[in-house]
Amino acid sequence: MKNYEASLLFLYMACAYALNYPFLKIAFGMEPPMVVLFFRIFFALISSIPYIALNLKRFPSGLRDNSIVFAVSMLNIVGFMGLWFVGESMVSAALSSILVYTYPIFNVLLSMAFTGERPGRGAKAGLIVGFAGVILVSIANVQIAGYAGIVLLLVSAISWAGGTVLFKKMTPHMEVRSVNVLQYAYSMPILLIFALFTGYSGFTHLNLEFIGIGFYLGLFGTYLPYLVYLLLFRNYSISRISPYFFIVPALSVIFSMIILGETIGLTTIAGFTVISIGIFLSNR
Repeated sequence: MKNYEASLLFLYMACAYALNYPFLKIAFGMEPPMVVLFFRIFFALISSIPYIALNLKRFPSGLRDNSIVFAVSMLNIVGFMGLWFVGESMVSAALSSILVYTYPIFNVLLSMAFTGERPGRGAKAGLIVGFAGVILVSIANVQIAGYAGIVLLLVSAISWAGGTVLFKKMTPHMEVRSVNVLQYAYSMPILLIFALFTGYSGFTHLNLEFIGIGFYLGLFGTYLPYLVYLLLFRNYSISRISPYFFIVPALSVIFSMIILGETIGLTTIAGFTVISIGIFLSNR
């Protein structure tokens, strides 16, 4: 993959991921978070049918490989997105994006633990600075949003980081697009159970606006950008890509202001700035 191609793909992925946060807020006004997540993944899986039909031979067939992809799906979809959706239902879209995108910091920590990466002094300083930013953002918002949403969003970031490290370490021999599709397929039954237990009562209550948002979230906000995400991490190291992920919450804050009319305080902006510096340093 050429660098300019990677840059264009990253720009698309960043914009698509950033738009997810305000659109989720709109969807939460219609259905509970786990129902929204079920339909997001449902539409992502539907979007992948053409690839499935033409590339069945590329899918992993062994029990070990499928077990690895199942574990990736539990971390990347059920754990990460499930906790994120419930967490965002308790806080603003802007704050949600800032806390979720602390994940590059956790990426570095988990890479140190499971892939043997050894950070330099700059990386260690970046971890300290990044966590200081997390504390600053949390303190600035805990009285408004409460502890539960903030904790869920931070744990969701850890789950996503774990899924990324597992994908990077254990699936280099697998075709990226098949892993992307299978993680949706493996998570669907579990998400359906969660949806049924949290308020989903069937298709009769769904309206065209919700279906439209679900389709956007599934195809343009999940299937395509997640494919880009996995392709980038397949072709580049975690430390090469992670510093640039602070672009996503920055865009999300702007989109949330435009679409939802949200605002964030100066302390939160300062905390986000500190987090961004920490992310950049921690991946040097």
